[in-house]
Amino acid sequence: MLDLDNDELPEPYYHGDLVQMIASHPSFIFLRYPIRDSSQPLKAILTQLARIKTGFARFPVDALILSWESSTLISAFEKPLKRENVKHYKALIREWGHSHSVWYYSRQIIHNIEWLTERGVRVFTIAGNGGSGMVNTFSFASGVITVGASEPELSHFIANNVFVDHFANAVYEPIRVDNNQGQPRGYDLNNDACIDIPVNRLSSYYSSDVQLSRKPWPILKGSSFAAPAAMKASFIKHSQICQSDDSA
Repeated sequence: MLDLDNDELPEPYYHGDLVQMIASHPSFIFLRYPIRDSSQPLKAILTQLARIKTGFARFPVDALILSWESSTLISAFEKPLKRENVKHYKALIREWGHSHSVWYYSRQIIHNIEWLTERGVRVFTIAGNGGSGMVNTFSFASGVITVGASEPELSHFIANNVFVDHFANAVYEPIRVDNNQGQPRGYDLNNDACIDIPVNRLSSYYSSDVQLSRKPWPILKGSSFAAPAAMKASFIKHSQICQSDDSA
């Protein structure tokens, strides 16, 4: 997803890797439930939620970040949306699920989110990147925290409706971190002065003629990156402490 060294080769990081970098803190332990490239995303999410439920008694979790969406037009329900009508919206999704697998999986995911929130798990999902006319149906789950963008410039891109509970930074600009001699050590993704991507993970690491930009382009943007920021802020009230000596 990122080409930080401008060699036209992406660095070895996926969507979930970047989400975890934004959410990271030394006091957190992450359990990862990846979605394979070849799988149907919603079916895979449902399978992974079932794994969390099955192991919950032995491995309880405090929070879940679901940086994914199952969005549709707000007008498919009613305009404007009303929180008091959420049961009707979920009933519509259940009805759609009789003939469309996407909505069957979506309704089951909502059900599983509610199972977790009933047990005190803070579940963070995203407003979605479809714009102002869309709603992420995962937002209909009781107890879920839906996160939108705090940047007003993204109002055309990231959804904002009555089901959006919280707003956080959705734009991230990687910044190069150097040592005391001015040599690049890596890139800080979330502006906490800690190295998230060290230089030895860059695709050009063994190339001697690559000049690493201080602020490479493009930036990261999307509600997928707002949700982990909101999760972290809900647990951590003090500044970040780097996990290694690779700090500025």
